[in-house]
Amino acid sequence: MEERKRSKLLDHLRPVHLLTALALYLTGAGFAHYLGARFDTSIFLLGLLWLLLVLEGIFFLGDYFQVPFQTAIFPLEGSGQSSRNVSKSRQDSLLLYASLGLLTGTAVMTAMLVINRVVGPAVYGLMALNFLLLGLLVLPGLRLDSSGLAEFITSLSLVVLPPALGFLPQYGSFHRYLYLAVFPLFPLHLALILTLRLRSYAEDIRRQQRTLLVRIGWKKGVFFHNLLVLSGFLLFGSALLFGLPFRIAGTVFVALLPAVYLVWYYAGLEKGAPVRWQLIIPLSLAVFGLPVYLLLFAAWIN
Repeated sequence: MEERKRSKLLDHLRPVHLLTALALYLTGAGFAHYLGARFDTSIFLLGLLWLLLVLEGIFFLGDYFQVPFQTAIFPLEGSGQSSRNVSKSRQDSLLLYASLGLLTGTAVMTAMLVINRVVGPAVYGLMALNFLLLGLLVLPGLRLDSSGLAEFITSLSLVVLPPALGFLPQYGSFHRYLYLAVFPLFPLHLALILTLRLRSYAEDIRRQQRTLLVRIGWKKGVFFHNLLVLSGFLLFGSALLFGLPFRIAGTVFVALLPAVYLVWYYAGLEKGAPVRWQLIIPLSLAVFGLPVYLLLFAAWIN
């Protein structure tokens, strides 16, 4: 029983999605360090704490409204992911109180930053945009999770905005290195989200959830997934041509081997190959996670 409670807590925390955003925040700060910016540890920690609070607050709020921010990477057996008509219980109340507490902490921290003028207006704009996009995903009236847009907004809020929040307060302005390194990760993360949607494809059809994959069909979805994976690495190649140093971007091509194997495996699904999630999920995580780790390592070590 205790083990199941711990598993449910992890399901609500969305550890993989949380780690994605935090790792990319660290990557953005690492690029500022790489470019020689004077590093302010207090601003770095405040931004990190703000991001942690707002993400977990939104995750809990989405689960309370039963409009989850995004399906978990490792869902629980018999978990409430698909049961949108479950009556409110004590656990639901705890989710609401936890969300309100976290979001209140976010608001207080934001007010302190504004009053003390710790960072510039551009950073506040990024913070507001990140909060807005995250909130749109879990508001029950909008139902963006069934619009076909949720996948794009999820990747934008987890992959593109966190590194900008880590970079801009330290460096003071944007730099092309940040764009060139981060934008290729967007299609790779979107491909990971499509893998999660493919796993819940039958359930989404049964519940009449008009996700992106349901709208385009699983066969076109598999093709789109493979196109996204390949385009991510093509963008990394283009980044090298546009001046991103090889010692930063060159290492990400280590992930090309699992990426090619994943594309080949997905292509076989159209011909009736068996679906082995115990292989697909780790491969999908590696195709996205390895480039993130290698960029993070290169930015801080170099």
